[in-house]
Amino acid sequence: MKFCRFQRKNGQKAIGLGCNDDRDIADLAPIYEKLKETDPSLEAYLFPNSLKTMIEDGDLAIAAARAVQRAVEGEAADSNGASAHIIPFAGTHIFAPVDDPQKFFAIAINRHGGWDTAVKPDNPHATYFTKLPSCIVGPADTVRIPDVGQVGPEIELVIVIGKGGYDIPEEKALDHVFGYAVHNDITAHDMRKKTEWIRMNRADGSQEHLTYPGRYKNFDTFSPMGPWLVTPDEAPHPDEAVLDAWLNDDHVQHGTTAEHVFNAAHLISYLSRAHALKPGDIISTGTVGPVEPWTMATIDLGKIGGTMRSSIEGLGSMANPIEFVPGLK
Repeated sequence: MKFCRFQRKNGQKAIGLGCNDDRDIADLAPIYEKLKETDPSLEAYLFPNSLKTMIEDGDLAIAAARAVQRAVEGEAADSNGASAHIIPFAGTHIFAPVDDPQKFFAIAINRHGGWDTAVKPDNPHATYFTKLPSCIVGPADTVRIPDVGQVGPEIELVIVIGKGGYDIPEEKALDHVFGYAVHNDITAHDMRKKTEWIRMNRADGSQEHLTYPGRYKNFDTFSPMGPWLVTPDEAPHPDEAVLDAWLNDDHVQHGTTAEHVFNAAHLISYLSRAHALKPGDIISTGTVGPVEPWTMATIDLGKIGGTMRSSIEGLGSMANPIEFVPGLK
């Protein structure tokens, strides 16, 4: 199933289900209420307006969504009244699927191209940072680029946790996934190089270069996400997904998650050893390489402007307008 969060005509937020080859959105709450009137076998469930809450509701919510899915397929929607609550995807305001995770992890340097040539410690492990929920915006919302030099896109697949757990075995890790979505981990590269670091002089005469992503990864709007949250039965395998990004008409990134150093199951298991994962937690699994002649250092969202498009085959596409904000540091 493909879930989204959208805005009804009355301004309310709601959870929708993709139907008619994702051209339309079925409004889950009113359709399920109508189904319960004629089918006493259906469980008593009221869809919330938060996908995170629905994820927390577990199997009951999934069963209710499956009932709606059956009701809107083919000609069924006309016979049971569901069609009155099906709206076109085009022109509807779509929000990020989950914008209030308890934890939002982003995996760093998870592409063989950069990892293989990097200087690493013995027995290296996945490195990661956290992003703020305030970064998250929808798949067509404007991305505001600060006046801090080159800022670039990083198209990534995100995992949304469905079943929480601590110290999850790798062989069972994918059982904890609710779904997958498109994310763009926008990064202020110049800021990382020029201002967000300090070189410590140690007592033994050595130096240590330290940098932290608190600001250059976390400006508001730096994480457009969506439009769909796709359950594993309909999503590409998380280690075989095809990722692409465009800046206006220029194809600037392309690759697959097969190029990742650490696969999805490993990341879930590894993170869960330090952090008890909760329903709705997000793991952004790492980006892919640039398309020649572009490099990650020449894709400049603020300078070029226009529209940033991000797509993962089987998960959907985003198109975010870019707004450069002079003086925003």
